Amino acid sequence: MMVKTLFEIQSNVGSLIAELCAACLLTASGVAVAINLCRKRGWVEKAQPNRWHKGTPAKFGGVAIWLVVLGAATWVFPASNHSIWGVLGLASLMFALGLTDDVFHLRPGPKLLAQFVVAALAIALGLEFTVQGRPILSFCLSLAWIVGITNAFNLLDNMDGLSAGVALITAIYLAVLYLLAGVAAHASLLFIVAGASAGFLIFNFKPARIFMGDSGSLFLGFLLASASLDHIRQRSGVPALLFTPVIVLSIPILDTFFVSVTRRLRGQPVSVGGTDHSSHRLVRMGFKERDAVILLYLVTTASGTVAIGAQFLVYPRALGVMFLWLLVLLLFGIHLFHTEPAYDSHGTTNRFLHRLLQHDSLAFLLDPAVLSLSYYIAYFLRFETAVPYSDFIAFLQTWPIVLMAKCGAMWVSGIYGRSWWRGSAGDAYRLAASGMAGEALAVLVLVGFSRFAGYSRIVFLVDFVIGWMLLVVLRRSFQLFHSSMRRLGCPAALPDRRVFVLGTSEHAELAVRFLQARKIQCKGLIDTNGGNDLRRHVWGIQVIGQLQDLSRLAVTYRVSEVILPENESMPCSEMEFISSCNRDRLQVTRLGLHGLNHQGN
Repeated sequence: MMVKTLFEIQSNVGSLIAELCAACLLTASGVAVAINLCRKRGWVEKAQPNRWHKGTPAKFGGVAIWLVVLGAATWVFPASNHSIWGVLGLASLMFALGLTDDVFHLRPGPKLLAQFVVAALAIALGLEFTVQGRPILSFCLSLAWIVGITNAFNLLDNMDGLSAGVALITAIYLAVLYLLAGVAAHASLLFIVAGASAGFLIFNFKPARIFMGDSGSLFLGFLLASASLDHIRQRSGVPALLFTPVIVLSIPILDTFFVSVTRRLRGQPVSVGGTDHSSHRLVRMGFKERDAVILLYLVTTASGTVAIGAQFLVYPRALGVMFLWLLVLLLFGIHLFHTEPAYDSHGTTNRFLHRLLQHDSLAFLLDPAVLSLSYYIAYFLRFETAVPYSDFIAFLQTWPIVLMAKCGAMWVSGIYGRSWWRGSAGDAYRLAASGMAGEALAVLVLVGFSRFAGYSRIVFLVDFVIGWMLLVVLRRSFQLFHSSMRRLGCPAALPDRRVFVLGTSEHAELAVRFLQARKIQCKGLIDTNGGNDLRRHVWGIQVIGQLQDLSRLAVTYRVSEVILPENESMPCSEMEFISSCNRDRLQVTRLGLHGLNHQGN
């Protein structure tokens, strides 16, 4: 069957590449015309304080993408192909919504409501992930997927070339998934989408000459959301294959997830634009804008490769590989979003989220996930092909016991009394000891309940080894992440990091010492004492200005970040200070538990 599928792919590859190239050339031509027209009419995007871009690129690039995709579809697909034209019709509604927002700047509420209406129409046409016997759950999951992925590409359109490039890569991998499933029509549409994205990317990669706007990002996002959901629906009988679109779309999903969480920490609406996306954080770590975008391209490509490779594995192993990759991506996101700009500490919800998501507290979420994964891998390594139903049931029954035993042993041994991401070499020995104690406790419990009948001793041995290795890697991931970023990024960028420190008190002294130890350049102190310390040298650093001077000083000293020491007094409220810095495109970073460790390491 696989040989037949590969033969069919080879027979279609010529026409698919032709469709991609034609869509690319047509879009590039259309975008070139759009750029000239928009500049003559003055339809350009002006720089804004809460946006990353500079210059005045043209608007309405999404119009060219939409026209080419529909034109190419008219040439390729007959009118009798109702499924394709149904998706394109609804995608056109999403395009019209985005274009209306580009022109009239809709409020977030009505815009989101309209997206839900279009998504509900898509579900009514059959684009639905079905949960047997639970129609309401099926509807809600499908609705959340369509609206979520559509907006993920809208949020991802935050740096030159990022959204279009990720859409290009994602469309190609989803097309390959459809080809492997023997569904050529959907693969053809996705190659057209990839070609249109590539043609637009020629003019959108840094320095961008045109933006796609909400019309383009919502159109592409809806098409990719629909295509991925339809793939899930068609492969619903194979559990491992349900997760492949999630893997392919992991970068838009994770970026949206982390941005949503961190904005809630700051008390900021998710719909408000900002410079807090994964791409922006990579630039602040020392990457050039092009390199940051290319790195996210590479991660998207790696995710697609994992998803395709999983198609050739038996489903227990495929699930293990995909969950392991999702763990890697989750750690990438956690460490990338580790230093969080200051947030509103006055809201109850934000305080709760902050405490829950403190870096050390994340161990209580990550460790159970890692230990569950290790037990899963160890259990299903026994089987070469399909897992017998009785063994699968045994795994589900013993998993809670094993997990509680291992987590309990780690708690008793004092593992959680230490910072998991700032660990030492001795943690490996403590993890090994607690791991052996946890496995022994789990075996004793199972002996007491069932005399260990039907269980394999080798599984627990393998589980101990894999679990210990994963926990050690988890605790070394912070250092691994930043050493990798330094090798991939610009090595000279980290020592060249320039910041201001707010205040002249003993709290500021601690901040200055911390920055000096991390070789981060403090270009000056900002007086908060009514100007009494102005132009003096305090703690070896000159006091160069007051709060009202920050905008001017940031340009003079080429600084884009202000360090806010914990408990430092200010002549205004904290939220007023943060709002002022946001207007001046200055990042405010707290020096506390979240600290500056990962950027100055």
